[in-house]
Amino acid sequence: MKKYLLPLLLLLSLNAQAQESLEPQPLDDLMSPDEIAEESGFPRTEIPIVVKSIDDIARTESMDIFREFRVILIINKKAAGVGAQRMRVYLNGFLTYDWLVSTGRERWETAKSGRTYFSVTPTGYFYPYMLNKDHYSETWKTPMPYAVFFNGGIAVHATTPGLYKQLGSRASGGCVRLQHENAAFIFNRIQTEGRGLVPVINRNGTVSRDRRGNVIRRVNYRTLIIVEDR
Repeated sequence: MKKYLLPLLLLLSLNAQAQESLEPQPLDDLMSPDEIAEESGFPRTEIPIVVKSIDDIARTESMDIFREFRVILIINKKAAGVGAQRMRVYLNGFLTYDWLVSTGRERWETAKSGRTYFSVTPTGYFYPYMLNKDHYSETWKTPMPYAVFFNGGIAVHATTPGLYKQLGSRASGGCVRLQHENAAFIFNRIQTEGRGLVPVINRNGTVSRDRRGNVIRRVNYRTLIIVEDR
């Protein structure tokens, strides 16, 4: 029996490697986020900034954002430690899911396109501005499934099964990668909750107010995406 076990394991390993090699490379490894944005006519990607924590907002802005947004995604992009490389999903104010993700590798590198860029997932508070279930690069003939764009060419999106083992580490070109079923859930939930009148929260976490101190509200997705590094 043992003499057949090793060849069988070797065959299974080779099959897995072959399957992985057939999977398309993630688009954010082939192109920089700015190139993804340029190809689709999206806004330019914003750089990282220092952001307030949710507790800071509650204390200094007198606002409970969990009451203001139907969906809140808190992405912790730190490299290691408690809560690192995870997405906490709040639905109607309640922590509902806590998933592994991969954010930017945080280094200078050259995409397959030839452009040199720093592969970072910028910190800040964001609203989704474009949802595309079947985003596709005509340049590279490569899909980016269940893409929720929130900062230029940076999106929350599904990764390929061959890269699931990288989840929990900094491994992307700047996007936030998730398992396929998790990305599909997020995409569909954001679509379902749709748009409504929500407070205008600036990228650093401050709340926009008028001259009288009233919170400024605008129609936007009822979803808030927070990228933190703490």
